[in-house]
Amino acid sequence: MNSKNTLLKTLIKYSTILFFIGLTLNQNANAFELSDEIANCTLALNKGDFAKAVKASAEILKLEPNNRDGLLCKGRALGAQGKYDEALSALELAAVNTEPGFDEIISYIFIGNLHKANHKNAEAIAAYEKSLQVCELEQNEKFKRINLNLIAEAHTQDNDLNAALASYLAGAKFANNDNERADSYERLAITYSALGQYDNAIEYQLKGVLMQQKSGTLDQYANASLSLGHIYILAKDYANAEKTYTNLAKFSKDNGGAYFEAKSDLGLAQTKLASGDAASAKTWVDQAKSIAQETKDKALAQEIEQAIK
Repeated sequence: MNSKNTLLKTLIKYSTILFFIGLTLNQNANAFELSDEIANCTLALNKGDFAKAVKASAEILKLEPNNRDGLLCKGRALGAQGKYDEALSALELAAVNTEPGFDEIISYIFIGNLHKANHKNAEAIAAYEKSLQVCELEQNEKFKRINLNLIAEAHTQDNDLNAALASYLAGAKFANNDNERADSYERLAITYSALGQYDNAIEYQLKGVLMQQKSGTLDQYANASLSLGHIYILAKDYANAEKTYTNLAKFSKDNGGAYFEAKSDLGLAQTKLASGDAASAKTWVDQAKSIAQETKDKALAQEIEQAIK
């Protein structure tokens, strides 16, 4: 009798162990499958294959109906397809199922981005401000700056440039390296320029050029210099515009940057035309065209033709 009881207990014990082993293996298999589908969804989003991303998100949500990553991927993909209401529903559900902290910051940013892409700027700003509140709690200065810049972009879309300027100025305080400072300075320069405050625009664009020269790529430095030349033209400071474009043309030639050399020549043409020297302007346009032909850069050639028009 005792041996039967012992055998029964042993069988029960091993059955229980096998049950939990099976359960663990099944959970692990689901976790691996979930991880793979999340990776597939993210990859499809990054490649711009939004139909595939929607399909991958559906697989994620079959495995785990309230999975935050699946809902975010679904919302972003649907948003890119122009399905605003469905996208918003998925992103808001993702926010509900997000753990407090950094993930919450990101979730509200995606909601704001969807609103902004659909020109619902009041709603976008409200979402970014929710993200900003979490940043305050988390003492996350990097994403404070990001949210303030996004708020500024939404104000710019509404043509509320003074509000945009205030938000960019607030965001600039949280720039903690030269690349971030360059970005903030150039955003401020664009906004001051749009407001017609060219002295301030030049001041900040010069700072941006210096930061890009110090820490940016050659392309970033060149683009910042092109923007500076353009602001000088708007300010009717043709001498400094010409100096900026001439320096950039030399820099581009020395560094094998034919594209930016041609763009500099085009900037010189625009400077000469703005100052009333149409003959010199034509010379610089012809030189820019010549570079485009030599490099067989069709996109550059089209850009030059569009500028001429």
